[in-house]
Amino acid sequence: MRYVALDVHQRYCEGAELAGGKLRRFRFPNTHGDWTRVANELTPDTRVVLEATGNAYWVYDMVSQCAGEVLLANPLKTRAIAEARIKTDKVDAEILVRLLAADFIPAVWVPSREQRQLRTLLGYRAKLVRLRTALKNSVHAVLSRNGYRPPVSDLFGKKGRRFLAELVLPKTEEIILGSCLKVIDELDREVAALEGEIYERAKQMPEVKLLLRIPGLDVISIMTILAEIGDVSRFRSPKKICSYAGLVPRVHWSGKTRYTGHITKAGRSTLRWILVQVAHRAVKVPGPLRDFYLRLKAKKGAKVAIVAVARKLLVLIWTLLTRKEEYREPSCRYEAKVRKMERLARAYPLAKTGEREAALVRLLAEDSLSPSTALPRACGFSEVCLTLPPSRYVWRRRYVT
Repeated sequence: MRYVALDVHQRYCEGAELAGGKLRRFRFPNTHGDWTRVANELTPDTRVVLEATGNAYWVYDMVSQCAGEVLLANPLKTRAIAEARIKTDKVDAEILVRLLAADFIPAVWVPSREQRQLRTLLGYRAKLVRLRTALKNSVHAVLSRNGYRPPVSDLFGKKGRRFLAELVLPKTEEIILGSCLKVIDELDREVAALEGEIYERAKQMPEVKLLLRIPGLDVISIMTILAEIGDVSRFRSPKKICSYAGLVPRVHWSGKTRYTGHITKAGRSTLRWILVQVAHRAVKVPGPLRDFYLRLKAKKGAKVAIVAVARKLLVLIWTLLTRKEEYREPSCRYEAKVRKMERLARAYPLAKTGEREAALVRLLAEDSLSPSTALPRACGFSEVCLTLPPSRYVWRRRYVT
């Protein structure tokens, strides 16, 4: 049996091989060609370990095609490496390979490629939303620096946009405001297109409709939770999945001494974050979750109560997914959520095309422009070839220099 440990870095990979009691060290560049060569040298009687960091999933997919077993080690639990007095790449690889040979590797669960792609897509959407929020904060900062106060609650709605268009600002502030609004509009279109792709994938997953009856949950939050949980059958009890989300209290128990503290915040931070966000929405809906929140809030405060609701939601989700049952409490918004999912479900390229067509129709209706004039304004191109079939606009863009 061969044992191989790989310490992957940005530009190179430090490796250690243990076979027949002899240790061999090696290093190779972190490139696609070198990884292909190293993977082809592995045999079915080889066990490989690498830490779950960086591009570990890509390496896992490539190496697992040739090796007999590939493990991803939890870097937070490899204490022999973290607490070493002398810590170098060679030492790290040697410790990993010896832990693998002794079967002491704290391995992590590896999701499927589809689940990883869904996680990546949802994470990218979250980044765009955070970027859009930062730009909106910049617009509010422009108003604050110039002594303006928004007269409407939604500064980026129709009335808010008219208010921003009528402002008298210095030249620099006007440039910043215009730039922020342009990027926000583009981010709105991009986020809407990504959500159309997410809704399209949600239609193919029966678990989504199973959880839509829970108050506070929508399609995006459900997809995020399902992507973070993965295979729910790997959690034998609700305590296991709550520990995975970091929603269990810290415990120090030695002999007769036992202390408990705040939640551990270990595990999937994205899962914990989305559950807290859902809990804030769920406590606004009359029902058992709101009653539980109000009782606990009166005793321990709002923050502790919200975290407790988030844990209760996760236990409820685990129960429904495990038993394949629907939420028994009546939900007045379930049909509306399903209709929204079916209406907005659209593959990403089609979603982008649909938005441009909608912009074209709006310009034609509002400005009374001809198609050849309105379409470049809607899409930002100099010249467009357009045909008009009976059902909808079909167009082809052509750059003009």
